[in-house]
Amino acid sequence: MADGPPILEMRGIRKAFPGVVALDGVDLTLEAGAVHMLLGENGAGKSTLMKILSGAYTKDAGEIRINGRAAEIRSPRDALALGIRVIYQELNLVPQLSVAENIFLGEAPVRWGSVVDWPALYERTSRLLTDLGLPLDPRALVSRLGIAQRQMVEIAKALSGKSTGQIADTPASVLVMDEPTSSLTSREVTQLFALIQRLAARGVAIVYITHRLDEVFRIGHRITVMRDGRVVATRPIQDVTIPELVRMMANRDLADHFPKVRADRGDELLRVENVGGGPLSGITFSLHAGEVLGIAGLLGAGRTELARIVAGADRCKEGRLFVRGREVRFRDPDDAIAHGIGLLPEDRKAQGLVPGLTVARNIALPHGRRLARFGILSRHCETALASPIVADLRVKATSTQTVRLLSGGNQQKVVLGKWLAGDVRIFIFDEPTRGVDVGSKVEIYNLMNRLTARGAGIIMISSELPELLGMSDRILVMHRGRLHAEIAAADATEERVLSAALGLAHSTGSGQAHSTSSGQAS
Repeated sequence: MADGPPILEMRGIRKAFPGVVALDGVDLTLEAGAVHMLLGENGAGKSTLMKILSGAYTKDAGEIRINGRAAEIRSPRDALALGIRVIYQELNLVPQLSVAENIFLGEAPVRWGSVVDWPALYERTSRLLTDLGLPLDPRALVSRLGIAQRQMVEIAKALSGKSTGQIADTPASVLVMDEPTSSLTSREVTQLFALIQRLAARGVAIVYITHRLDEVFRIGHRITVMRDGRVVATRPIQDVTIPELVRMMANRDLADHFPKVRADRGDELLRVENVGGGPLSGITFSLHAGEVLGIAGLLGAGRTELARIVAGADRCKEGRLFVRGREVRFRDPDDAIAHGIGLLPEDRKAQGLVPGLTVARNIALPHGRRLARFGILSRHCETALASPIVADLRVKATSTQTVRLLSGGNQQKVVLGKWLAGDVRIFIFDEPTRGVDVGSKVEIYNLMNRLTARGAGIIMISSELPELLGMSDRILVMHRGRLHAEIAAADATEERVLSAALGLAHSTGSGQAHSTSSGQAS
């Protein structure tokens, strides 16, 4: 780390919104070449602090110093001029444009004064992507990329040297990453961490926001923990332990990160027989009342595509679906909802919420036909439906607040609340704790326990192996669009699940070699 003043100092930062003090005298110091981990539960103030640093918000009070000199950040343009780059958890890309156009948006090379130099644009993008080790086509439309690929485009955009398209020329001196690995595979995470280490070696100060505590100790140098808009502690990484971090974030001991309570297995709620189409082939399994059925697999294995078919978001082109023993055909999600199926999608912002509407209206949306009188759904009716759910899920908001103003974890709870307000018995949770803090994760796990105790069945798709192992009764492992293995909870280990996900082994609950590609997964 370099000698001299800190690259960034934020002192006594305060920010209030109507009825809420989001930041109350927060201090943060960044040293050049250090990876500074920023932790805290959803709503602790992390994102608000970073939005002040990026110029998205203006501070009410406090001081910001860059390299020892006072700085005023009144807009994103000010932050960019000071070498500050922020990669938000919710991606900020233009889906209709290509990878190259997104990376160099507003800075595309031109000739003859105003005509985009497309060969130069693609060449610069290719050079940058090669430096990052990203196998992406510069000409590919972002709308056709998966979540993980979009995340890597966002990182490339933040790190691009606009004049040459090379990392070495990036003007970034402070780089903020908000949950950058939430949608990445283990290989992509390794690539990202190697990139972070290269940037730190060049003197870039990195703020890394995460809810994955294992990442803290893999790449962090110092750590700051926030709670309720204040800094609880700032320490060198070697001076803290995971239990201490959990206590500081949640102000309570969370002795059991996965408080699984096993319910009695009941009747069959859902049966999938030889479902195929697109990347899927011959998928067969069943879900029973009282059961959490985990689905594992690497990115691109077909997990989300399977979830969308079961939830009616995509048509079932091959095979059959049965709900409570009766064959069903879903034309759209309304049909699935009518049969008691609810989906918590992987991308909550794009597919699970209407950000401009209130919490109450988002929760009431799937139930409009049932609640409306003469075609009109009153605000009073929406609030009456949503208020007890908001309280039960401990959403840090009122029913009348706009969803886009909520933290990621609270937005996730609103998506869950939509289905708790109805007669759903089959829940499909696609990455249910993505971008959610430790305390909120435990609340979601406890909710899953309550649902299965009431006779619901849950399909849980997750990229976090500890979560699958800790909360599932059975784990189905997908590989290249097929069900490759079934593993009982008592026999599941990270090694066995990962081996099956890589297509290296077949596993069953009894430990005998067994392929599920024939369709007998249940």
